[in-house]
Amino acid sequence: MLDMNKVKGFLMAPAETFRASKGDSLGSAFRYYTILLVIWTILAAIVWLVMGYFAFQDIIIRIGNMGFFGSQVAEALTHFGAFVSTFQLFTVYVFFLLSLVGIFFSAFIWHIFALLFGAKKEFSQTIKTTMYASTPFFLLGWIPYIAAIGVIWYLVLLIIGLAEMQDMSMGEAAMAVVVPLLLLFIAVIIGGGVIYTLTMGILGVFT
Repeated sequence: MLDMNKVKGFLMAPAETFRASKGDSLGSAFRYYTILLVIWTILAAIVWLVMGYFAFQDIIIRIGNMGFFGSQVAEALTHFGAFVSTFQLFTVYVFFLLSLVGIFFSAFIWHIFALLFGAKKEFSQTIKTTMYASTPFFLLGWIPYIAAIGVIWYLVLLIIGLAEMQDMSMGEAAMAVVVPLLLLFIAVIIGGGVIYTLTMGILGVFT
């Protein structure tokens, strides 16, 4: 059963709620996280199916208006509606599985940087922090566009949670969250540069 008082606490009074959750067992935190994840999965599946259906129908109509060849392609695409729906369900389910297991990996990453910036408690506290901080994302993450607010809110709660659960200052906790995100951003930029230069090199060989 989902503890609605805890949900409300993490949204309205996160510092106090994290402080009161220090003694929670890892099992209870994982159950809380899993219930929210299941709720998100069900709602996201519904939204993705509805949006995917209308988006696919719109694509078929647009292609069908492109003359005789377009109408033939549109006719063929009508047979793939079931595939699109099942693929969307599969995508949501994969996200569910990855989130169920991946929460421990992401908590491990956060804990490494938390230790770097002064964390004083054990790994289990960071795991609980990461699970509890996911509250706003699971409540908002299934809503198109609004999901971005859930991600930002998650990061804010993560900083507050690390400060409370790991006895860190707010600045130290912020650094433990911002630094790995910055490193990831740099990796994406460099990786994009590698792909771009490789592509240009290959094109140069054949032109």
